[in-house]
Amino acid sequence: MHLPQTVEYSLRAMCYIANLGEGVAVRTQDLSIATGVPGPYLAKLLRKMVVAGLLTSQKGHGGGFSLAKPPNFIRFLDVMVAADYVINPRHCAFGWGTCHPGSPCPLHPAWAKLNDQTAEWAARLTLADVLVNGGLPLPEAVAAGLANPAAANANRAPTEPPRARRGRRPKEKEGEPRPAA
Repeated sequence: MHLPQTVEYSLRAMCYIANLGEGVAVRTQDLSIATGVPGPYLAKLLRKMVVAGLLTSQKGHGGGFSLAKPPNFIRFLDVMVAADYVINPRHCAFGWGTCHPGSPCPLHPAWAKLNDQTAEWAARLTLADVLVNGGLPLPEAVAAGLANPAAANANRAPTEPPRARRGRRPKEKEGEPRPAA
């Protein structure tokens, strides 16, 4: 089955975020590295997911995107709709404009079956169905070349809080020397 790239990227990003664990926020640039989705394009998709109520976003240190609700409440269909994809049962695969049982094109019976199965698939599956045992590697591990989730998470305790994100250095207090770089 082939879905539009926007839908594929959206599902990929949402699956990755779900696999990071509850409450873990990820920055766009880190998610871009981890999923292979170009950053500017990914940023637009993530904003759509926020508007649809599937993600929350937080600015600042430790901020990023995280799921707005548990993975079992986010269906693939919800992600597809948020990415502006609609399964159109009247789309004519033969190129005759619109299609319906009253005046079907030669492909209509097969195409209608595919549309029905795709709609059922998207409505039935949730992000909980694609959770990986042990989670996916944190974006830093992916960037470091650790492709195996088990190896990337081997030193991370299951209850360990998310790692601090890179950002600005804390302000020096007056009178304290600046550490050598």
